[in-house]
Amino acid sequence: MIILRSVALACVAISILYYAAAAVAAERFARHAAAPVSPLPKIAPRVAVLKPLHGLNRALPENIVSFLEAGYPRIDYFFAVSSYEDPAAQIPAALRARYQFANLTLIVGDEPECVNLKIAKVIRMADRAEKAEIFVLSDADIRVDRDYLRRVVGELAADEKIGVVTCAYRAQPNNSITSRMEALFINTDFAPQVMLSDLIEPMRHALGATIAIKRAALESIGGFRAVRDNLADDFYIGRMAADHGWKVKLSSALVTIIAEEDSLAHFWNHQLRWARTYRKVRPVSMATIVTHGPFWALVLLLASRAGTASLIALAAVVAARLAMSAFMLRRVLKLPDLIADLWLVLPKDLVLTAVWFASLASNKVIWAGRKLEVMRGGEMRAIKG
Repeated sequence: MIILRSVALACVAISILYYAAAAVAAERFARHAAAPVSPLPKIAPRVAVLKPLHGLNRALPENIVSFLEAGYPRIDYFFAVSSYEDPAAQIPAALRARYQFANLTLIVGDEPECVNLKIAKVIRMADRAEKAEIFVLSDADIRVDRDYLRRVVGELAADEKIGVVTCAYRAQPNNSITSRMEALFINTDFAPQVMLSDLIEPMRHALGATIAIKRAALESIGGFRAVRDNLADDFYIGRMAADHGWKVKLSSALVTIIAEEDSLAHFWNHQLRWARTYRKVRPVSMATIVTHGPFWALVLLLASRAGTASLIALAAVVAARLAMSAFMLRRVLKLPDLIADLWLVLPKDLVLTAVWFASLASNKVIWAGRKLEVMRGGEMRAIKG
């Protein structure tokens, strides 16, 4: 019991220090994001925006429109679905009349022999973008500001050694409790982790919210086909580019994801997929359990039989956790309306601790309705039945 109390107390202290460090890193990011957009080269590079689509939800039309109104001078848009039966195909097709001057292409069908069905679409799109100097890949649930492409491309073109620019993201929920928990995870867990990582180590991975990559960098890693069987394709695109001598940069642009989780099971499976993927592709990330402050404060409380010191530790952790979360929402991510959801932070944190322990039990995940097993090296295989 003494050892348990000591471990719990150490983790409580580490958690509080982590919350403070994350806030410092987030403040640095906020100042960077407030800087003017980097100028584009005299002749702007030709950009191909690649948007793999799967399924239709309420946010998709507005997400796509935000890219079509990006205000970048030389741009081609590519959208891809597996088949015409996918209702997502309706959206780019319907927007053609409204954006008749946009160079918009809809591709139907997947590249064969790809376990990763998102990359199966991306490969087909990239092959059609023969004139592109820069590829900008982002998930279908991403929404962007009007200066997004100018900012991202300007940063990518600013240094010939930069091969990849990627973006942190914030989340807006719908009305369900679980979507609000998902948004809080992104806003108060994932985003500060990304910003702190960028402060303390060189970026060696990318995020699916945005992967802007120069053609030369993409070709050096073997194109998108190099990650056709990887679950964490975004992570490996950045890692492979870094391994080939390219710099990976975190953009000052912040994009928005619309959290659509409509059930606790959906939220749980999503988080479990992420946790098991992290464990395979970056095992050191599992050490984040020591920053689960509310969990360790409760362990300390039980191990100390609710002694005075443990109550003080619990109060300190709760105060530090909520203060960092409020800072992220209000100052860094500009989401003051979500301050009202702070009461969900602690329950969400305890659920994520349960997810962490559950992630150790198996390498199997559920992605877009498919059952998959994550293999050594981040590759995956489909599980039949």
